[in-house]
Order: sequence, then C-alpha cells, then structure tokens
Amino acid sequence: MERIKKAAEILAREGGYKQVKHMLLDVLAEEKNVIILHNLADLLKENEDYEEALYYAKQAVAMEPKTYYPYALLGELLMRLVNYESAQPWLEQAYTLFESPVVAHNLACIYKQQHKFNEAATYFIQSYKSEDYGLMRAVECFVLAGDTDSAYKWIDVIKRDQERFIGEVELGELYTSLGNYQEAAEWYAKGYQHYAHTAYWISNYLWVLHQLGHEKQVKDIRAIFLETLTTELMELPEDAEEYEMTSEEMKEEEQRLLADMERVRNAHLQVSISNDDELYIASRCFTFFCPMHDQSCGEQEIGE
Repeated sequence: MERIKKAAEILAREGGYKQVKHMLLDVLAEEKNVIILHNLADLLKENEDYEEALYYAKQAVAMEPKTYYPYALLGELLMRLVNYESAQPWLEQAYTLFESPVVAHNLACIYKQQHKFNEAATYFIQSYKSEDYGLMRAVECFVLAGDTDSAYKWIDVIKRDQERFIGEVELGELYTSLGNYQEAAEWYAKGYQHYAHTAYWISNYLWVLHQLGHEKQVKDIRAIFLETLTTELMELPEDAEEYEMTSEEMKEEEQRLLADMERVRNAHLQVSISNDDELYIASRCFTFFCPMHDQSCGEQEIGE
C-alpha cells in the first residue's frame, strides 16, 4: 500500500505520468485490489486513454468498493465513450454513497438527454456546489419543462450570487429562452461593453433586437462586427506568415471568418437564438490517497 500512496504523491506533486503508470503496474503484477485497479483507471482517464481506463475501472467496481470514487469514475468513462445508458446506474450508485456535485452534473446531463427535465434541473442545482454553470443549466431545463416560475426563481439566485456571476451574455440567453426579449436585450447590451465579440453571441443579440424592432441598433452593431471581420480577413496573409500557419490552417481560418460574416448578416433570419448544447462531462481527480484531492476515500477502502 505504501507504494500506491507514493505513486499518488508523485502524480500530485510532479505529474510524472509514465513513472506512476509503471509503479502501479508493478504493484498490480504482485497483487490485485480495488485501490490499485481504480488508481490505474483514474490515471489513464487523465491521459484520455478511456478504453484502457474502462478495462481497469470495471475490474475495480467488480470488487464492490465501499466508496463512491470507483462508481463515479466508471460512470464518467462510459459517458466519455458515449454509452450513457450504461453510465446511469453507476452514477446513481455513486450518488447514493456520496452526493458529489460532479456526479450530480453528469447525472443531470443524462436525464436531460432523456427529456426528464425536472429531474435534470434538480441535479444541476446540486452540482452548483462545484460547477459554476449548474444553475444556468437548471434554468434551461426548467424552461424546457415549461416551468417558468422555477426558471425565474433561479435566475434571481444567479443574479444575487455576485462572487460566481455567470455573465451578462449568459443571462441574456436565459431571458431570451423565456421570451423576455426586453430583459435579454438589456443584459446583452451590458455584455457588449466588455465581452469578446464572437459571431455566436452577437448573432443572438441581433436576433433579440430584431424581435424588439430595434432595426437601427441591428444595423449599427452588425456593421461594426462585419468591419472587424473584414479587417481580420485582409490581415490574414500577414498573420499567417507571422504565426507560421500552414496553408491548410490559413484556409480554415479564412472559412471561419467568412462563415462568421454570413452568420451575422443573416442573424435576423434565425428561428431562435443558437444554444451551445454540447455535452460537458464533469470530472475531478478520483485518485485514492491523492494528497491534494482525496476525501479520505483511500482510508475507507482499506478500513483505516
């Protein structure tokens, strides 16, 4: 066990992936237990070797561990391998052992995919202990469930929490999803002053202004953004030389700029605003005996 603890310490202090992997495999060649199997799986996860990590994670869970770490890790790995149905029961088991906000987030994502929006919202709220966008995701789910009262209630909570404020543009998105375009426009206007201007959210802002009939603002903001992109397009050959871009990279950047210009030109034609609905899988260090992150789970597993 001392070698396992030493490996965890080296990983935390020095990040020596190859060295730690060799140390753990040497221990595994001599003995097989939950801790060594699980720590190998977590190490491989951090290196994005998800298939190999899954191989060890399944063996760890088969030994019926006492703590939530192995179940949470197995669920996360299955999600990363796009096997959400198989991930769900392991995450649920992990959550019964410990109400981890990371596990809550991943469960919420699965429930949202299943269109169980109220359940998803409940878990997103629980995830807010560590996941800054937990309440925003919860509001999105309440909107999808048609529960506008709860959506507005949690928006108010978001606005009050200044230390973890998600941002003006994000609030603009939430108000837009509720059909409250006037409030949305006001928050977008605040964000416009200091956010980096991207085609994604500028086109959403223009769409909201179009719904309100503020066509002069639409025209002015669009013109400023298109002028910026036109300048970037003209300076692209010089930038490509300075940053040693390949011809393929330069072509990709040119296509991105042209696509952004087209998107902003046609923002008013959108059916609604665009939403970044890409699945974000929450994670954390699950390594037993990690001196920085272990929640005494290592000691619980060996009965200390």
